[in-house]
Amino acid sequence: MNKDVTYCPRTSVEKAVSAYETPFFLYEEKRLRENCRRFKSAFDKHFDDFWPLFAVKANPNPQILRIIADEGFGFDASSASEVWICNKIGATGMHTGNYLGGEELGDVICAGFILNLDDVSQLDLLGAVPETLSFRINPGMTAGGMESLLVAGPDAKYGVPFEKAAEAYEKARDMGVKKFGIHMMTGSNVSEEEYFPAVVEKLFGIVAEIKEKSGIEIDFMNIGGGFGVPYKPEEKSLDLDVIAEGVKRVFEEQCKKHRLKEPRLMAEPGRIIAADAGWLVGRVVVIKDGYKKFVGIDASANDMPRPAIYGAYHHISVMTKIPGEKFETVSVVGSICENNDQFARDRELPRVKRGDTVVIHNCGGHAFAMGHNYNGKPRHAEYLIAENGEIRQIRRAETVEDLYKTVEI
Repeated sequence: MNKDVTYCPRTSVEKAVSAYETPFFLYEEKRLRENCRRFKSAFDKHFDDFWPLFAVKANPNPQILRIIADEGFGFDASSASEVWICNKIGATGMHTGNYLGGEELGDVICAGFILNLDDVSQLDLLGAVPETLSFRINPGMTAGGMESLLVAGPDAKYGVPFEKAAEAYEKARDMGVKKFGIHMMTGSNVSEEEYFPAVVEKLFGIVAEIKEKSGIEIDFMNIGGGFGVPYKPEEKSLDLDVIAEGVKRVFEEQCKKHRLKEPRLMAEPGRIIAADAGWLVGRVVVIKDGYKKFVGIDASANDMPRPAIYGAYHHISVMTKIPGEKFETVSVVGSICENNDQFARDRELPRVKRGDTVVIHNCGGHAFAMGHNYNGKPRHAEYLIAENGEIRQIRRAETVEDLYKTVEI
């Protein structure tokens, strides 16, 4: 039983449920900081100038971002709004967009973010040439997974084909770029430690080819994200120390082999920082004995759509569980008019009754951020458990009026 999956701050959950209307998201500052420190320290042991960039897409709440920035992280942004909120809290990082027009690319440069271009054709859209530039490379390989999570390989929409990398860097140099970076990401929620050193080795091969063909040396290497977390209690957590040691070993071997200067290391963790530091908390509102037993809760897929989109598994705890209570097979569902609005299908859970508190785990990353308003459902509030135990609101719940502020009625 992996405690990283099953953990939740039970006392704080009970306190929040007694004080606030469900459903809501609840985050724990202590765990968030611990995750940041664990990740950063694993690489700091081996690299003098490591810069982790939190993937804003995982959780863009500015109060969460402030905590992460306070732990020494920059940010991986993929849109103008993500750059905007990072600037608002005084932070910067790298922008990795795709299929963007020139106006947004110009805004990224003005905001002080490193521009990581998805294709050589985007160079022609730049109104002003930055001194520092990076390219995202598609290595023609993939770590596998669902099509919607495909981030590399021939069918992926991302990145410069590695065969054209040298050409892209030469064109950028001829336009006036002075300092260069390289970026690659080929997997999402990867659970194998050996994957990350393999990515680095592949990148160094491309870096060596760029130097051989163009004479350009790479100043910084962003090995991307994809650091996975366990969603099921029987799954193991990544050993970050093993990953960092493997990456360092490849750095030393490849720099010596290809006679390269050692580039600055960057990485883009998202869910491994935030996922298990947040929970979606709701109450049981309907119990239906149909062809099977359905437990309807007051949260829906508009709050956290991962199970609806990917069929993703999220561990569920019943807070009002009585020791020795019988278990039964149920499906935990929301109230959206789509049959995929099911947080769990045929799950063994303690027998519940109306009003019981249900906690859905691993909702600190790629949960609220992926929410929507289908069926006219307002999204719900977010609360933070501060390190001193106090609970405060960091985002109010939407209202019906919020949904129609941008239209004429």
